[in-house]
Amino acid sequence: MVSKKYRKAEKMILNEGGNVFKADDGEPTTQRIQQADVDTTLKWIESITGMDHVNMKLGSTGIKSSSGDLDVAVDKDKYDKTEVEKKLMQWVIKNHPDDKPRQWVAKSGINVHFKAPINGKEENGFVQLDLMFGEPDFMKFALKGYGDDTKYKGVHRAILISSVAKFHGYKFNSQTGLVDRINNKTVSKDPDEIAQYLLGDSAKGADLDSVDSIVAKIKSDPNYEAMTADAVKYFEKDGLKLPEAVQYEGREWFRNTLDKLYEV
Repeated sequence: MVSKKYRKAEKMILNEGGNVFKADDGEPTTQRIQQADVDTTLKWIESITGMDHVNMKLGSTGIKSSSGDLDVAVDKDKYDKTEVEKKLMQWVIKNHPDDKPRQWVAKSGINVHFKAPINGKEENGFVQLDLMFGEPDFMKFALKGYGDDTKYKGVHRAILISSVAKFHGYKFNSQTGLVDRINNKTVSKDPDEIAQYLLGDSAKGADLDSVDSIVAKIKSDPNYEAMTADAVKYFEKDGLKLPEAVQYEGREWFRNTLDKLYEV
């Protein structure tokens, strides 16, 4: 059974489906947005916030042919969450004075949510904007997403990284980076360093870019099954399977074992 921690991760890490804003009957008041409308919508939102959103996209936003919401990074050291929320509220009060502001703007965790008119025109419908406060450069790495040409989502990559990290005695998330499980202190937020901690001294940050690249780096490791154990349970829930470990015999096994020892 998949642990509650991993189910929670699915909800927190770019779950590709805006569901914050709902009508009285419980139905969402937002919809998916087409790829061609993403940047023009974000440009319109920039006219309200005065911030750069087009270059701060996270996950699969603007990469897939359509997105369930707009995930955008905001530098927590430059912008105050309350002030950003206030700017969005002011737009609501000016343009929809009879509505409750919370029908349009909400906060949860690191996020400020906004029910944004697609391309700035309400007749086009609305998409949920998630402004995610943190360190943008690291968030772009930690919350990397994919297009339509893979069976994996960004959450699958994140779960696999977390599974490998757990084996090595660490935790991993988009806010705190790689964290020591014993003292709860951040070990690194540098992609290359994180890759070396998790995949071996020869690894680079690029080796953590996707499920396939991670598997390619560790599937010959004798501990492959233990490293991926938590991820396997999660993937099964989505009808996915990770590749099996590479089996070595005789001299090939001995040579591979020596190679792993020299990496330490």
